[in-house]
Amino acid sequence: MQKINNLLDTLNTISPFDLQESWDNSGLILGSRNDEFSNIYLSLEVDRNILESIPKDSVLITHHPLIFYPLKQIDFESYPSSLLKIAIQKNIKLIAMHTNFDKTHFGKYVVRKLLKIDSFNQDGFVVYFSWDSNLDSLCYKLKESLKIQTLKITKSSQNCKNIALVTGSGASFVRSLSNVDCLITGDIKYHEAMEAMERNINLIDCGHYELECYFGEILADILTNYGYKAIIFDSKNPFYFL
Repeated sequence: MQKINNLLDTLNTISPFDLQESWDNSGLILGSRNDEFSNIYLSLEVDRNILESIPKDSVLITHHPLIFYPLKQIDFESYPSSLLKIAIQKNIKLIAMHTNFDKTHFGKYVVRKLLKIDSFNQDGFVVYFSWDSNLDSLCYKLKESLKIQTLKITKSSQNCKNIALVTGSGASFVRSLSNVDCLITGDIKYHEAMEAMERNINLIDCGHYELECYFGEILADILTNYGYKAIIFDSKNPFYFL
């Protein structure tokens, strides 16, 4: 059995929890720093299938925190309390690495490892890189590299050289981007697209899940270097496309 305290210290070294946004809830979500655990599992989300499948006394590290907003009641018939009940009954500890991990690992992993682009800069959530061709070729590259069939895009400009990428839901960054021809992100809303068009910024919506489903893959390799063996348990995309 291993100590949660030691694991949290390691995770803090990998991606400091102090880097999380003020509205975020990364860190230990359920359990005690003095608890012990037997196995480590990694997943993008906490979901029922994962909690029912992994053995008791495990720790589950996810990107998205199960508890995001303050709970006013613990109603085991409603989400997320229904999942907390399973975790508590099985003595499963929950840890989240959310916006801190976005800033230290996620974007540059997508750019370097998946898109095979070695020259880039990262500023907080945003990764910047150059593209030597047009918007259509960039879309093709994303579909091929991320293994996705469809993209939702806007075409506001003929230029497609200066690219910004934000994993997850990053369309709001349109308001603060400068000298950018295209933003790649997920969960783009209608009015965000309208604002981007006015700013002559092309948008590519790859999907939230599609940009972040690599969380376990990234963290498992890093934890190996610290002497931990972690098992990746893929959560499923809640959306189907017809």
